[in-house]
Amino acid sequence: MTANDTELLAPAGDFDTALAAFAAGADAVYCGMTAFSARAFAKNLDEPDLRALARVAKARSRKIYVTLNTVVEEDEMDRAAEQLALLDDIGVDGVIVQDLGVARIAREFFPSLALHASTQLVAHNLEGVLALKELGFVRAVLARELTLAEIESIAKRGGIEIECFIHGALCYSLSGLCLFSAMENGRSGNRGRCAYCCRMAGGDAKNTFPFSMRDLRLGADARLLAAAGVKSLKIEGRMKSPLYVASAVRHYREILDGSPSTVSTADLETVFSRRTTKLYLHGRTGEEDVLDSSSLGHVGTEIGTVKRVTRDREGRAWLRFHSNRPLERHDGLQIVARDGAKKCGFGIGEMRLAISRSVAFSAEAHSDVEVLLTGEQAAEIAPGDTVCCSMSNEMKRRFPVPSHRASDYPGTTGLDVALAIAPHEISAEALGARVTATGGFAAAKNPAATREAAEKAFSRLGGTDYFLSSLALDDPQSLFAPAGVLNDLRRRLVARLDEDRTARREAKVAAAMRSLAAFHAASECGSAARRARIRVGQQVPEGDWAEVIILVGADSQPCDVPQELAARCRLALPVFTPDAEFARLRHMVKRHLREGFAKWEASDLATLRMLKSLGVADVTADWTLYAFNSAALAALRSLGVSRVVASPENTPANLAALADSGAEVEFLERQATPLFISLNKPGDCHEPFVVRRQGPLWITARREPRRFETPPGVSTRFDISWDE
Repeated sequence: MTANDTELLAPAGDFDTALAAFAAGADAVYCGMTAFSARAFAKNLDEPDLRALARVAKARSRKIYVTLNTVVEEDEMDRAAEQLALLDDIGVDGVIVQDLGVARIAREFFPSLALHASTQLVAHNLEGVLALKELGFVRAVLARELTLAEIESIAKRGGIEIECFIHGALCYSLSGLCLFSAMENGRSGNRGRCAYCCRMAGGDAKNTFPFSMRDLRLGADARLLAAAGVKSLKIEGRMKSPLYVASAVRHYREILDGSPSTVSTADLETVFSRRTTKLYLHGRTGEEDVLDSSSLGHVGTEIGTVKRVTRDREGRAWLRFHSNRPLERHDGLQIVARDGAKKCGFGIGEMRLAISRSVAFSAEAHSDVEVLLTGEQAAEIAPGDTVCCSMSNEMKRRFPVPSHRASDYPGTTGLDVALAIAPHEISAEALGARVTATGGFAAAKNPAATREAAEKAFSRLGGTDYFLSSLALDDPQSLFAPAGVLNDLRRRLVARLDEDRTARREAKVAAAMRSLAAFHAASECGSAARRARIRVGQQVPEGDWAEVIILVGADSQPCDVPQELAARCRLALPVFTPDAEFARLRHMVKRHLREGFAKWEASDLATLRMLKSLGVADVTADWTLYAFNSAALAALRSLGVSRVVASPENTPANLAALADSGAEVEFLERQATPLFISLNKPGDCHEPFVVRRQGPLWITARREPRRFETPPGVSTRFDISWDE
């Protein structure tokens, strides 16, 4: 696949941002609606906006993907099905999904929707991508933490389209495996309400941010992903402005097309930029500079170094520096200390050329300038500090928000209208809908004008989802049809088509809900057993346990499991296994199977698929597979899962709903819940956190493990595998 064949995919937090992305050269946009979006705090799109955007995209031969990429609770499944029905009706080009229950409903009742697996599904190896393909997904958004070699291998062998991030904010945790916001703030990232706890200060060090990631910026290396077979290159940023999206899109459009650059990396940095990284694209050596523990948020692009702060005769303070970038009044500046910490930021209120001391509205690049400071700013700034441009009015002028006129974009559904004129009735029919008008219709003075009038009336479909494909006129007596009658017929035909469309959507939603009711009726009540989960080498806590679950890794040997536990133990697999290590994990499982270990627990779709391919009959699923609703439970049951652990993010109400489902669901009784599961070594965490290596890093709070309230009479789990 060449760079020209690869899709450039842009974020669109609202309608204007989508227009800006298309204008800048995006091949497709991804956007959320007002529910079930992993960016719940973005403006997002409502139904009229999305329908209007679909008309724009079709007219410009662009694509729209809609994010339904949160986990969905049981009492929300009807609304999720309604949203799927709406997206199916609009005809979006794909829907990005995290929840396995939503994917099941889409596959069964809305098969024309193309399913894209969200990065929240943690697809990070070939086995996981093959599992997604078998579930009906046509595209997988890979985990950001993969190397170029891993991505290329998966793209060649996965059998579905691969999408990768190339630019934008990074999560400290593996996507989908961050519980910090949910556990500490009651705002679940998997429900679209992340509180961005990874940007918080660590412990007593108010200016140290141990989990704050740099932003991803691959730049020209995006072409390497295209050459590796990646179908879609994705820019992150549904919370960002139209200017941010347009400038990033133009930058990468020029890179992929090999055209002259008009938007440099420095230009991008004036709009928004943390310090940047290429993460693990060129390999995981353990020495990657992926964190920025000294500052948060927008820094800007470096344009000079503070020479000095001077004072004029009136006592006013002036910042003098040599700027390598053109500046103008009202541009923004950021002052950064030598240790990388941000000191202060401000707009240029008054500027003058340093040599002449003459007031200037603008200054050319490579000029010595002086900028007026307040007393507080002057006290903070010192010679040697870095001066950054954090807002450029010239960049704003380059990317005005495109205008939009609905009448310029025809609908997306063509109508073949059959119009019949008789002496006492005129009827119009299209797509199975028929409307009539009665009256007395006389012979036309100019019969040839009847067709012209009819085509004119039925072409007036601007602002609707329809356009006139053809008009068949049945007028054997050459009768006259008044324009008012024809226009009224068109309006009523459109209204009838909309009503029929709504009825079809409602029927599909009702069928989906009946399927969930059937699952409840067919499920059997679970047991009230208690189980303990430990790591290899840990002691089993005291108690009468029906089963002991032991977390093992690719290098675990059968002798690592105490013989006295063999008869009542279940072996649990790790949640993240790089592609290069997956063969070792498979061999480990085979060794243990030969030793008689028949009960296993999967942590993700990759390990689940592997266990079933090896003929394991007794498989359970850990909470990392996120079964929040009965449709997800049904999906996992169809994959051979006998019991599912409920996520610690569940609310009491949803736990009660899962308990009432009749499925075998296990509830957490006690757990030192991991706040992050990450490949990235944090900065200095100080006292509040425990960091432990077990495959990926596990970061937990340094406090007593949580005790969970569980519904009565259900299976529970005492989980110490996350303890220090």
